[in-house]
Amino acid sequence: MRKRYALLVLTALAFAACSKSNTDVAPNDAGTQVAGVYNMTTLRFDSAGTSVYNFTLPISSSAGSLAGTITARRDSASVVYVTYSIKETGYPDVNDTFGQLKLKGTAAPYDLYYGANKVGTADGKTFTIDYSYTDNKGITYREVYAGKRQ
Repeated sequence: MRKRYALLVLTALAFAACSKSNTDVAPNDAGTQVAGVYNMTTLRFDSAGTSVYNFTLPISSSAGSLAGTITARRDSASVVYVTYSIKETGYPDVNDTFGQLKLKGTAAPYDLYYGANKVGTADGKTFTIDYSYTDNKGITYREVYAGKRQ
């Protein structure tokens, strides 16, 4: 009987020694790390090299407020679907999408790509979209949306 009891205790100890602890959690994939809601900290728009506006958010005054969020939804291990929302006192909310962005890199910060074009970076704590484009008249525009995780 003692031998059986000793064997049972040793078996239980062996399983306990091999069990996974909270510190043994496997690292998440890029999509999981980046997915989340980010409070917008920067909203910028330039036209032809001239700053049209460059806001540090949130803004709150007696005249009203301006704030926004960036939401990244995990679509796969290397793809997030990104939307944003901007709220300004006295105006309808602006809700739009950046669409599916590919995450590239082996560790954070990850580069964000829309097709073949790099459009930003994200590391799970911060998220930045910073891209430029040229219209059919040759005018170059730049837009920057940046945020920190809630």
